[in-house]
Amino acid sequence: MGNKVLLLSWGIPPTVTGAATVVANLAQQFCRKTMVLAGEKPFDAPPLSWNDNWPETHYVRFMWPFNQRGIRWWRLIQWPNMFWRCLRLVHHHNIDSIVVVFPDTHFLLAGYLTARLLRRRLFPYFHNTYLENRRGWPRLFARWLQGRVFAYAEHVFVMSDGMSDLYRERYPQLRKQSPLLHSFNEPLPPANVPATVGSPMRLAACGTINATCDDAASRLGEAIATCPDTHLSVYGGTTTSHLRAIGLLRDGGECRAVSREELLRCLGDADVLILPHGFTGSMSPEEYQTIFPTKTIEYLMSGRPILAHSPPGCFLTRFLRENACALVVDRPDVSALREALEQLRTDFSLRSRLVANALRTAARFRATAVAGEFRRVLGLPANEPSPSSTTHGQSPGSESRGS
Repeated sequence: MGNKVLLLSWGIPPTVTGAATVVANLAQQFCRKTMVLAGEKPFDAPPLSWNDNWPETHYVRFMWPFNQRGIRWWRLIQWPNMFWRCLRLVHHHNIDSIVVVFPDTHFLLAGYLTARLLRRRLFPYFHNTYLENRRGWPRLFARWLQGRVFAYAEHVFVMSDGMSDLYRERYPQLRKQSPLLHSFNEPLPPANVPATVGSPMRLAACGTINATCDDAASRLGEAIATCPDTHLSVYGGTTTSHLRAIGLLRDGGECRAVSREELLRCLGDADVLILPHGFTGSMSPEEYQTIFPTKTIEYLMSGRPILAHSPPGCFLTRFLRENACALVVDRPDVSALREALEQLRTDFSLRSRLVANALRTAARFRATAVAGEFRRVLGLPANEPSPSSTTHGQSPGSESRGS
């Protein structure tokens, strides 16, 4: 077998999701001789723009082309073919190691069974908790699958130190596990904070707004509505109807999906970025305690001050406070959020300090450092030239339509 990795994730480029962003940023530190990407092809996606030096991409599952009704059954029906495609990829590319990303159970199962059947090394990468976030009969299957994945895995990656602490306490039998952080490849901007905010004060948020942060986003929306001379833009795949239903987006606000390159420009044009993190909701307590939103990295590297609404004691709140890189409101209090917005509007010294600390904190998430840890754990050559430092002429020609 060759020393080559299959990185298996439901979200890969050109999908615009947190998981796809994490995978894409990491993959750009590797070349075609070292890594292969496989995932789900989104319906009606734009052509893949991908450097020819970066890993090949393959689609082993295809998105449901209609609305959300029926999507679960569509993915279930596709699973045997998806598993077969994974087996073929491992054979064809002489794969030695399989890194499979959760939060998609179908991909986790396919990666585990492929590794077991073909006797390959397995490195699961948990972006979210699995067993802790299941109820009823799905919990029985999650207990079975997670137990076998943990037992067979050579090493388990998790998204944050918060998840690592939870797993260390809850699963002492887990042989090896460590955080593999979300990363970025772009240069950091200078700490150039305008002396005054715009009129209106431009607020921005990005990423998916769902059960992990709906309640916090709702309170932020209420606070923004009571602050005069403000404008909110939300960038990401969340529907306008959902944002309006929870009260985050109101009259005058905007919501649109953008590319990563455009997203970084839009965040840099804002006056303040808002970061909601759920206090309560339909997810498990462990999920709210350990989750580290992938958009946090884009916020840190934006060069703009962050207002975080996050519960006390959770990993995100501890991280932001330890690094003094955001103004944190840890009470479910709309008036406190409104006061924080006004403080950021008027206090230039505070905005400057938060931005300087955020940029310093962001430096630890550079893709070169994260990829170095990835190489160390998997035993990959440390001296492989980084494709990100080569020409960035992009071409859709490296796309594969499936194997």
